Amino acid sequence: MLLKDLISLPVYANAVIVAGREGISNTVQSITIMDAPDIIHYLKPQELLLTTGYAMKDHPDALLSLVTNMANVGCAGLAIKTKRFFREVPPEVIKRADELQFPVIELSLEQSLGDISSHSLSHILEKRTDELNYALTTHKQFSQMIMQGKSTQDIIEELSLLISSPVMLIDSEAKLLCSSGGAASQQYRSLLPSLQERIGSSLEPGGQLPQTPFTIAASVFHPIMTYQLEGYVVASIDRSHAHYNLSKHAMEQAANVIGLELMKRQAVKERSRRYKNEFFSDFVDGLISSEQELTHRIKYYRLMNHPYYVSIVVKRDTSYDTADASSTLESDGRFISERDRHYNVLKNEFSKLDQRFVLFTKNDYFCILIALQRSIDVKSGKVSKFLEQMRQVVDSLHLLHGIPISMGVGNPVSQLADIPLSYKEAVEALQTGYDARKRQFVQPYRAKNFNNLLRMIPKEELKEYYEDTFKDLLHIEGKERSDLLKTLSTFYETHCQLAETAKQLFVHRNTVTYRLEKCERLTGRDLRDPVESLRFRTAFSMESIVHSD
Repeated sequence: MLLKDLISLPVYANAVIVAGREGISNTVQSITIMDAPDIIHYLKPQELLLTTGYAMKDHPDALLSLVTNMANVGCAGLAIKTKRFFREVPPEVIKRADELQFPVIELSLEQSLGDISSHSLSHILEKRTDELNYALTTHKQFSQMIMQGKSTQDIIEELSLLISSPVMLIDSEAKLLCSSGGAASQQYRSLLPSLQERIGSSLEPGGQLPQTPFTIAASVFHPIMTYQLEGYVVASIDRSHAHYNLSKHAMEQAANVIGLELMKRQAVKERSRRYKNEFFSDFVDGLISSEQELTHRIKYYRLMNHPYYVSIVVKRDTSYDTADASSTLESDGRFISERDRHYNVLKNEFSKLDQRFVLFTKNDYFCILIALQRSIDVKSGKVSKFLEQMRQVVDSLHLLHGIPISMGVGNPVSQLADIPLSYKEAVEALQTGYDARKRQFVQPYRAKNFNNLLRMIPKEELKEYYEDTFKDLLHIEGKERSDLLKTLSTFYETHCQLAETAKQLFVHRNTVTYRLEKCERLTGRDLRDPVESLRFRTAFSMESIVHSD
């Protein structure tokens, strides 16, 4: 209850506020009597201290220190019996209490401290009982509204009537969801700059507001919680009003009921999402064998009858060691709520593209299947409009939401049955980007050429194959070895045409013939045999890899 209401009780008759009158609206949660010298170590916030000042009668400066420390702790006030050990409250104490807006009350001699404490605590308990009954009643009232099918807007309207103040509902990023009327909307506009400033300086992930109640310009913000912060019930409540605590209780119960309703909706949504994730995960893994089931589910998501489809795989950038990064996030209590936030933000960003899409999760990937009206070019080196849109999504998530992500983009396919191929290309493209130590990238799929495939073989094995193929030629020293290898390489590059080989080497045709015959004699291989030809061509392709540092 408020201090000003407490000292209006008959037991405080003839009590006088001698200092700190501005703090008379402080909340009182408990009463304590103490005259110990180290009293400050035992006091708690919102506690009213009753004392005779006996422990400080010979040390007037101790009372000044006590008032200062009590104000710092957040105590409700100090009530002292004067004309016993203190004739009056010292002027310097009154001055300090006024500066700190900390109430100091002179008690009359007629009532004992025990009587004052007993009557005060009894009244506080009665008030708390009334507040508890009020909280239970309002919770029941709001719960019945939900059971009757009423909306969140209806609860906000009802709360506004109960506390006689405009009420609004905002989300965790300070966006207005609904309000009780024009006055609440006007209040939101006045609070928005302060909210945006607080979000900008927030330590919460993604720049969110805190998960505990707070006040801005006499407006109380009560959080709505599920397994994460969903938003706030906001209302202007006069702290000095007699029904301040009742209004706060009503806000708390409204927030609780709205939170329970959101949890119910989220459970339904999560079940549907899990069903979708399982289907598409099986689909891209090639486990859907029933064409009828595939057609039915794809039709449900309105993906039928589109000329082209493209798969995109998205992953949050955490570390180049992706396994360690995932375990770190999972060990953090925010993993589930963060992943859900990323899902919703991605969904909102792709909704802006004006393309039909389905978003689902698979392992630690976010997967997007987009239905297109025309084909797109996702070849590396050519920035198409589609890839530029993906680049904008990556930038938006990082700049606006603080989420660093990367994308792998598969090639477009024209058949539903080929979607798994596009998905596998997207996964491979994403991994290619990570292998190149990139971050916040959009990586289109690139089909591997022969050299890419060779690089997947251990270098030691490549070297062994290369040296075994050219072992008899590599034993020759100097210019002769260089001429023989160059002639053989050019011979295969010109598709075994002697005249063209001579022309490119600027030598006579007979010279080419002589060199090729020497190669056959040294290696013991028929250079025109298809199998031997393939071996030599492969060995020449390995040359740059084998000789690289």
